[in-house]
Amino acid sequence: MRPQISIFVGDIADAPAEAICTSTNPRLSLMMGTGASVREKGGWEVLRQCEAIVKTGGGRLHAGSVHPTTAGAMTCKTLIHCVASDQSHMTSAAIIQACVKNALACAERKGCRSIAMPLFGTGHARFKFEPALLAMREGLRVASARVEQVVIVVRDPAQAAEAERVIANRE
Repeated sequence: MRPQISIFVGDIADAPAEAICTSTNPRLSLMMGTGASVREKGGWEVLRQCEAIVKTGGGRLHAGSVHPTTAGAMTCKTLIHCVASDQSHMTSAAIIQACVKNALACAERKGCRSIAMPLFGTGHARFKFEPALLAMREGLRVASARVEQVVIVVRDPAQAAEAERVIANRE
């Protein structure tokens, strides 16, 4: 079963999905970007859970790994924090693909039918827009998790058409 894929323009925390992903670093920092958005709308409980995960993980988590937490005050079921870069804040297509596949599997385990994902690695890791979309498209193509709806979130309305074009060409 292939998921239905759509593009949402706006803030990741406002995306219409049961699971919402962040694109974060190995410290699950929620100070900027998608992390700051979910911390602001979900509350400090989300940050405290991230801090506990990092502590349990020995201080740093592996690139491509995903870590679910409560959604706090948000209306979604769960947050999935995707480690989209290594300790040097570098990413790659392989790391982005791992984030996609692992996030889908996590959402499925949590009983979520829909998931919202930002463009992994394009913030703090400065990966370029189209290569990130291509990596996400490939991750979606090969993933085996059964999630009905994937919402890809872009902040810039001017990028929505390009995102739709790249994602639609997934055969």
